[in-house]
Amino acid sequence: MPAVPPYLMPWQPHPQDEAHFTSAVAVSQFAVSSPDLTDKHRIRLLNDAIWYRTEAASKIRIRYRSGGVLALGSAAPAVWRKVIRHEHVQTRASLIARMLAEPDQVEAILAEATSCLVTVDEHHLLTQYDISANGWDRYRLAGIDVYDFNGDPPTPFIRNKRQVDQ
Repeated sequence: MPAVPPYLMPWQPHPQDEAHFTSAVAVSQFAVSSPDLTDKHRIRLLNDAIWYRTEAASKIRIRYRSGGVLALGSAAPAVWRKVIRHEHVQTRASLIARMLAEPDQVEAILAEATSCLVTVDEHHLLTQYDISANGWDRYRLAGIDVYDFNGDPPTPFIRNKRQVDQ
């Protein structure tokens, strides 16, 4: 019996999730408050903190995954790394801009950082909405279904009427 690919495994919180979050908050607070950082380094640290937050459990076995990822099944285990992407639901640019504008809200903003595993094609669709929409609205506008892998089987999280009607 073939092994289940990691992108189809149920999500489980990582035992160090809270420690990773606390660490990411500490990095972010330093980045927004240190007068000695260049703008380039400040943004780089904030970007890294977002990655620390969204990759705490795994880059692949994350809670939310798209319908395209689910449709891959276990048919292409040899090439799956080439066809999926760890995508930030709230764009990193929007999170960084908010943290810089509201440095006293860094922890709350970072708590909103969420990721979703998508296919490369879905990722390209989503980038069309990076400026006009944020968060899960980008997925709705792009017509991408999302599933919550916090259970077996995964449950629909976003079902796009446009796709369901077709």
